[in-house]
Amino acid sequence: MPGPARVFYDSDTSLDALADIKIGIVGYGNQGRAQALNARESGLQIVVGARQNGASWHSALSDGFAVVPISDVVSTCNVLVMTLPDEAMQAVYRAEIAPFVNDPKTFIFSHGYVVHHNSIEFPFNSDLILVAPTGPGAKLRQLFTEGKGLPSLVAVGQDFSGNAWAKCLAYARAIGSTRAGVVETTFKEEVIVDLFCEQAVLCGGIPSLIKASFDTLVKNGYQPELAYISCLKEVKLISDLLFERGMYEMRKAISNTAKYGSALVGPELVDSRTSATLDHVLARIENGEFARSFSKEYENGFPVTQELLDQEQKSTLDRTGKELSSRLDF
Repeated sequence: MPGPARVFYDSDTSLDALADIKIGIVGYGNQGRAQALNARESGLQIVVGARQNGASWHSALSDGFAVVPISDVVSTCNVLVMTLPDEAMQAVYRAEIAPFVNDPKTFIFSHGYVVHHNSIEFPFNSDLILVAPTGPGAKLRQLFTEGKGLPSLVAVGQDFSGNAWAKCLAYARAIGSTRAGVVETTFKEEVIVDLFCEQAVLCGGIPSLIKASFDTLVKNGYQPELAYISCLKEVKLISDLLFERGMYEMRKAISNTAKYGSALVGPELVDSRTSATLDHVLARIENGEFARSFSKEYENGFPVTQELLDQEQKSTLDRTGKELSSRLDF
């Protein structure tokens, strides 16, 4: 079992490694916008690269940033923060970044996907840095404005300059993450753990269990409204307890009937077959099968993803939620 992770705070770093350096934000979506605003308010020089006259271009202008085409950001900035979607980064890099890289660059990523999967061949004389906030950009921004911070995962994948680690911690400080603490990891570990938890728990496992439990109640004659409230809405109550107190304290906080019921049913739902499935999910991510499949999904226009969205939109669960929201003050 690995030892405790190394954690770094404001007291462990400074902004010196990025002081007086022009930093280009490539991708001004949820995460890019939050990081750009936080870094600017921390005193860094920020320029935004975006598609001319696109939505991101106008959004960044309205926030008071200097906005230029991505190719110009690459030509004028030595540090590039890559906050584009995973599936779009390869094409943008080839068309608008690679032709204009004429000197050593530092690339900072919010997710290590393209680096870990070698989707892009970055120059040998570049620094590859990971500063991955552990939540969406809106939360990163909200906590920063409140004087707090959202933890990040940090790593250095390539250190040509010999100063990559200092730049990594400096950028983590600039977006507010070292206020809360940043955890050292690797590009590989961040990608695999992130993808696995998305698929097995957060976006795959929990929603699927909610839907299956809702359908079980409804098909057996119970009111959809009650099933929706119990199977979906009350998830937040348990999630909040887990977030604030951990597993053991959550168990202590719930009723004795809930404790006993979970002791009976938990092992029935998550048994050796579930463990085998989870091992398969992890192996598919580790061996690159998921990444290859995702590339095909992107190239084909996301048919599997769209089918899922269509099913969700037409489901009794979704319809019940919309109707209840118009009648109850959730």
